[in-house]
Amino acid sequence: AVAISPHATRAFSPAATIQSARTSRPTAHTPRSSPTELCAETDASVDRQPWDAVRFIRQSARFIRPPNPFRTAGTAHVVKPGDVIWSAGNGDAGEAIGPKMAWAPLDDVVMGGASSSEFDNTTGMWGGTVSSSNSGGFVGIRTTPFDPPLDMTGCQGIELKLRGGDGKRFKAVVRDSTEFNGVCWTSSFDAARSRNGGTTTVRLPLDRQVPTIFANTVEGKTFKANNVVGFQLAYSKFEYDGGLNGKFELGDFSLQLVEVRAY
Repeated sequence: AVAISPHATRAFSPAATIQSARTSRPTAHTPRSSPTELCAETDASVDRQPWDAVRFIRQSARFIRPPNPFRTAGTAHVVKPGDVIWSAGNGDAGEAIGPKMAWAPLDDVVMGGASSSEFDNTTGMWGGTVSSSNSGGFVGIRTTPFDPPLDMTGCQGIELKLRGGDGKRFKAVVRDSTEFNGVCWTSSFDAARSRNGGTTTVRLPLDRQVPTIFANTVEGKTFKANNVVGFQLAYSKFEYDGGLNGKFELGDFSLQLVEVRAY
């Protein structure tokens, strides 16, 4: 089954840098309160767990690209409709096109939370536990920055082949900047409630993406389809601008990402 996501929602971007982690718990510095801050303001009895600074550094370090004045951008890899961008167990070679691509967790530990998840690039299985401790409530996976970037100007959108998810609502993010806390071009989708283990396909149109930072909408942004440098998936109790995800549950979750294709 193929479904075009009707939801335009906002996904999280990490709220701290590795430098701040070496000295203190990370905090989000944004013009508006982040969803995590909004939650903390309305719940004075938030469950507190020790913050895992080591896990924060280990996760965040994968996605930081230090400034390099000698680095020259490679020629973008042109993606055509129908091209497989990534597939489970085949992200580096074979059918998949473009630069070497690997996914890794980026959970709410980056904002002081206690949720955790793991991703297996061989099978595409993503799973873990979402916790509200420390005002948290989201997990995510993100690709390391693409080099060279992808040029998707000739494509209408991204197609995800999935298995599982139990009807939960997830977010997909396309990034056109290597900034750690850059704009998230976000769509949301509902995973199917599959009973026979089959796969489903979700289409995410590029022209329906919504620009967000820290799950808050931002205006005046233009998507650079010729400079796609990363993808991200998130499962969060927040939708956008402090709104809650009506298809979210605390506790264990799982979703298998089988393939990412352009259309």
